[in-house]
Amino acid sequence: MNASRSLVRLGSLPLLVISLLLAGSAGAESARFSNAIKARIEKGYAVVQFADGTRTMVPMASLSEEDRTFLTALGNQSPLAHGKSEVVVAKETFNVKKTIQVATVVGPLETVQLCPPSVPRNQLGATCMLYGRVHWLDIAGYPVDNASIYRISNNANPDHPWTDPRYYQGLAALTTTGRPPPLIHNLPPQEEDPFEWTRGELRKGRPILAAFPKETWQALPPGFVAAHPWNGGSVGHQVVINGFTWNRETKQGTFHIINSWEELYEFDLKTEAAQGGALVIEQSLSPRGEIPPPTEKEVVKSITFLRVAGKTNLYEVETNLGKRKVAATSEDGARALVENAK
Repeated sequence: MNASRSLVRLGSLPLLVISLLLAGSAGAESARFSNAIKARIEKGYAVVQFADGTRTMVPMASLSEEDRTFLTALGNQSPLAHGKSEVVVAKETFNVKKTIQVATVVGPLETVQLCPPSVPRNQLGATCMLYGRVHWLDIAGYPVDNASIYRISNNANPDHPWTDPRYYQGLAALTTTGRPPPLIHNLPPQEEDPFEWTRGELRKGRPILAAFPKETWQALPPGFVAAHPWNGGSVGHQVVINGFTWNRETKQGTFHIINSWEELYEFDLKTEAAQGGALVIEQSLSPRGEIPPPTEKEVVKSITFLRVAGKTNLYEVETNLGKRKVAATSEDGARALVENAK
């Protein structure tokens, strides 16, 4: 008799209560939602109303499996009506760092100057590749803290860090982390005038990673060399370019160099002294927050045979993005190399 009465009473319960009782047998919800009476699931969020009339909104991904199951069942049986508000998942945005401090044209003379690094660094040992990149990132809005710098320098021989693979891994990590990730632009391999490309990038507010590949002293100011006799031999040195002057009539100018020596933190290098391979341009870096430009597919317009080069041929290929020289066995091969390049 008691059993039959229990069955009758259970049959008279509302469907919601029955389903919640069944859900509880599989795994009860946490105390956090024990008072929940209504729910709505949308766009990855759960909007929950409690018995006292209060509401909360939580990401479904942050909940335990039991709570997700409970709120999903509650939302199906006792859905919370939409109000005037709406769940909108905002896209993460970043303000673009303003790196350009000076951009003037007076007569034939153009001057562009980007901001300096917020913290001037003095390199430890032969770690110019590290400290050059730290300055480069800093100018673009990606400051690097001391702990990150020392983790890289302390794990490599400071006198010959370039012989240690861990050193290069640390350098790569500097330019692949950050929010948003740093947007790097390589010098195009077909670029015929790297210095003009450099000036174009600086006009966009992008600092330049560059190097003196050998005989560094030849690029240093004469006064500094006179006061500091060079005994470093034929070694390279990493630097950053954050400005230029250029006279379009005389075709002369300077590049403003950011260095990582306490005795010579910055100086101007004449373009005449930078020629002949004394200064090598490597990459530019977009200011933090700059939106990546859409990728334009390269399409070949014309192919001109130049000469035989060993067992292959040298062609000049003109595309919608400019001209470049390509080594290939045939015109079709040259076209494929350009248009199918990743």
